[in-house]
Amino acid sequence: MRADVNDDEIVQAVVKAIDATFDRSKWMELGLLTNTLDYIQGHRRLLRSLDFGDTDYLACIIEAVPVVLGRKPRRASNPYGPPRRARSGFANLLKVEEYLKLPSWLREREPALYNALYGGEDDIVDKLQATAARLGIQDVDEHAARIRRGLREDPAQAIGSAKELLETVLKAVLELHGNGPETKVDVPKLVKEASVRLGLNAGGHRGDEPGAEQRRRLFTALGNIVNATAELRNAGFGTGHGGSQRPVRDGATARLVVSSAVAVATFYIEAWAAEDAEDDADPTVA
Repeated sequence: MRADVNDDEIVQAVVKAIDATFDRSKWMELGLLTNTLDYIQGHRRLLRSLDFGDTDYLACIIEAVPVVLGRKPRRASNPYGPPRRARSGFANLLKVEEYLKLPSWLREREPALYNALYGGEDDIVDKLQATAARLGIQDVDEHAARIRRGLREDPAQAIGSAKELLETVLKAVLELHGNGPETKVDVPKLVKEASVRLGLNAGGHRGDEPGAEQRRRLFTALGNIVNATAELRNAGFGTGHGGSQRPVRDGATARLVVSSAVAVATFYIEAWAAEDAEDDADPTVA
């Protein structure tokens, strides 16, 4: 989410998403996630108006959303000038954003609000999400939300999420779903197997095409980026492993990792889509 978004725009976006998608169970689950279940159950009209389809339901959502988002107390006015403003006045924003899959929902249903909240913030991440959405890779949106938040507030989170993003994309290419032992594959092996799956390795079906050798060198470099991202995260520069004394992390390194990882993930998704399109067009492929 962009750093210059104001709280009213955030509330408007969340209200629209909740109004369009929520039932009683989702309200309860979001309350548990944000520690606001007592407020939701105790609201004088919220759940009742939802159950009975009353006309004041939207007004109740508007009342409830700032509380669920965890509005922080406003700072006292500064007699010597305007107070410094935090990036967001909502303590639970990331939880709500992820639960609602807010970026993808807004992109599809409320493009103007999407542009106000996310547009132009990280164009490379936007492109990745759009490409993944076309192929039905839903988990990418969650990683993208964490990456955006991490780049602003927690570089370690951005690096850790970049590594998880790569794993998600590579496993999607290899059709490794679920949590079984067959999905427990380290990143270097995932890269090799994905390249073989897409015919990008030296022995692949594109091995004799013009520029094949140059492409192989490029693919090797891409693999190095993926492996280095995983190693950087495992060395303590990203979230995901416990540790009491992590190395110093900086935003510039996080942005480099994210930009590289997102570019690689986008490439593998697009290569996968192209491979499927070729198979569909080939009458010899069952």
